[in-house]
Amino acid sequence: MPDDVFRWHAAATIVKFAPPTVRDMIRYMGGREPLGHEIEELVGLKRFTPDDIHHEDGNLLTTAGLGRLTSLFEGAGGAVFNNAQAIIGVGSSSTAAAVGDTALGGNGSTTTAYYQGADASYPTQSGGTINCNSTFGTGNANFAWNEWCLAIATGTLTAGGTLASVGTSPVMFNHKIASLGTKASGAIWTLQASCSIS
Repeated sequence: MPDDVFRWHAAATIVKFAPPTVRDMIRYMGGREPLGHEIEELVGLKRFTPDDIHHEDGNLLTTAGLGRLTSLFEGAGGAVFNNAQAIIGVGSSSTAAAVGDTALGGNGSTTTAYYQGADASYPTQSGGTINCNSTFGTGNANFAWNEWCLAIATGTLTAGGTLASVGTSPVMFNHKIASLGTKASGAIWTLQASCSIS
């Protein structure tokens, strides 16, 4: 009888709005930048259309991420992946991902990495798949996106360029190296991550 196989699958979709579209959105919103859930509504109502959508399949589950999963499964405790503690990070490094990674390769500066909390109402879970969105505004993460991750931390989440500064006791769950494009100042990009275990 064959052994059961644990399959981890993660993917990211980057929904991109270029500066001209963002300027129109800001005018539509009465002069302010729309939040992630507002952009979802505007797209759903067909008021605006993304300028580009990029999908990247696959993501490496880190040793720390597996440790957190098994700890929660066993009931040993640890921060959970909910709206108050979920983090999405993007970085500029193209160094190969490894299971021992504890932060993005670009970790260290807001010009090479950027971590922030999930959009309102995320993450969600359905049918064994977790979905988590995070929208990066016009002034954030303006560099080449060559990597992405999910992470968990406790305390008040504060966006920044190092995972250690975002929250208390952060754990990077997974890591993927992929060329996702270069975000320019004035653009808004939303990273939509999905993860499943089978």
